[in-house]
Amino acid sequence: AGGPVPQDPLNRDADWGPSNSDIRHRVNVAGTWELPFGMGRKWLHEENIASYVLGGWDFSGIMVFQTGLPFTVTAPGSPTNTGRGGRADVVSGQPLYPENQTISQWFNPDAFSTPTAFDWGNSSRNVLRGPGRTNVDLTLAKRFRLGQQRVLTFRTEVFNAFNTSQFALPAAAVGSGNIATITSTARANRQIQLALRLTF
Repeated sequence: AGGPVPQDPLNRDADWGPSNSDIRHRVNVAGTWELPFGMGRKWLHEENIASYVLGGWDFSGIMVFQTGLPFTVTAPGSPTNTGRGGRADVVSGQPLYPENQTISQWFNPDAFSTPTAFDWGNSSRNVLRGPGRTNVDLTLAKRFRLGQQRVLTFRTEVFNAFNTSQFALPAAAVGSGNIATITSTARANRQIQLALRLTF
């Protein structure tokens, strides 16, 4: 990603690193539970008011748990005087992450510095990882049979049901005022959608 041109055309090995889309661990869990009430189901399968009110309900969900995306710490301007940006230098002896990692300091800014003039940064590409994400989407649906051929389905869909914050990558330019700070989210907060579908 980002084009075929490496930071240093004479040292392609310096660009060895994870892909921008490399998610090391990801678990997807999806399921649907048809409540056992109503026509064609275990209980209340006779045509009456209780069957009509309590029958035809489905509950489904999708849960996603994943680790964070990689990112690169960049140097300001063009240290090599080539008109192109580059990566930062890694400061020896400094940990890459703080002991107490927060969105205000996702990585240790003291672990990176601007390269000396006319030098490429020695930091690896995508040397750091952003925050992981946890998301749960839920759906509650009810089907109404309208004779033998038609079905009316009402759905309530809740995206990011538990309103879990899903943070974007932090600012990663050496010298910027908000370096190592996460200032935005990668996904929207909880959203609720209602849908009505007639099948005939």
